[in-house]
Amino acid sequence: MSEMWVNMGPQHPMTHGLWNLRVKVDGELVTDAVPELGYLHRGIEKICEYRRYNEVVTLMDRTCYVAGLAWEQLYLMASEQALGVEVPERAEYIRVMCQELQRLASHLMWFAAFVMDVGLMAPFGYGMRDRDVILDLFQSFTGARMTYEYMRVGGVRNDVPVGFTDRCRKVMGWLEQRIKDYEDLCDRSDIFLKRCIDVGVLKAQDCIRNGITGPMLRSAGVARDLRRDRPYSAYPELDFQVAVHDAADVYGRYRVRMEEMRQSIFIVRQTLDHLDRKPGRVIAEKVPRFVGTPSPPPGQESYIVRRGYPKGVGFSAMEEPHGEALAYVVNEGGEQPYRVKFRSPVMVNICAVRDYLVGYRVSDIPAIMGSIDVCVGESDR
Repeated sequence: MSEMWVNMGPQHPMTHGLWNLRVKVDGELVTDAVPELGYLHRGIEKICEYRRYNEVVTLMDRTCYVAGLAWEQLYLMASEQALGVEVPERAEYIRVMCQELQRLASHLMWFAAFVMDVGLMAPFGYGMRDRDVILDLFQSFTGARMTYEYMRVGGVRNDVPVGFTDRCRKVMGWLEQRIKDYEDLCDRSDIFLKRCIDVGVLKAQDCIRNGITGPMLRSAGVARDLRRDRPYSAYPELDFQVAVHDAADVYGRYRVRMEEMRQSIFIVRQTLDHLDRKPGRVIAEKVPRFVGTPSPPPGQESYIVRRGYPKGVGFSAMEEPHGEALAYVVNEGGEQPYRVKFRSPVMVNICAVRDYLVGYRVSDIPAIMGSIDVCVGESDR
């Protein structure tokens, strides 16, 4: 049979977002694959250069719609380095708590969508239900469920409310049991195992060659995690294990994310203990007043530059739910960042489709792409 190209997207349940996967097939066998991005075309990096530092936080929540707080902190760590701002200890622990709760919410949404991709219906409702409980926690101290706008240059907007730590501990205990339930549902399903084991294999050397990080790399046996290997924020003070598996297939990625959720619960409990023990400020005392203030009066647009506020360059790297995300911010002394650049782990994962799709069948594509955990918003900037 002659080969032909098939478009899966840009609007398709498998794509988990607005992008197009072009697949060359010989019958049912995949012989080539090409990703096509650009359907969103939002230009966030350039828009950041026309917004004050704190105003950019609004855009970060929309960079990845399931990991908004991760992108908020990524951008702010680079901005704080460029501006020379120190973050108080309590704010750092709140930020770490936010990151791990966000990782839980992201992985729960991934799980719900992934099990649908492989043919299991009931776990979808469980994953979405349990993610909603995490969103309830976010709403209690940020006022929002997905677009938080919670972090600020120098810390966070406000402290957690009275009674939050006890409520959060109860949710962590409840969720810990739910993860075991997920595993019981999946690991006892012949359909799930047959569609995941030895499918979409991407070995460690291929991950490294493509620059792939996060759960995909750790599922290939490489124990790399920036929270441990290049610690930031309050992570150096916390104890946790890096989730690793050696299968390098769809099943291995599932196992890594299950263990990551357990480790996130463990980290959140440590941050809650610290918040109960040590009160303190949640925003730096000395923050440049122009980072989020209204525009200056006409004729005074260069006021900050004339004052000679120090220039600087900031670079940050963090382990967001999909992998290693990087941010680069240039401060030229003005009210807005002069340059902003992001590195998306999902962009790298998508660009490697040829390595983990070729040789498998069309029916394997939903399971393989589901295991990648695609968030098109952060890759199509």
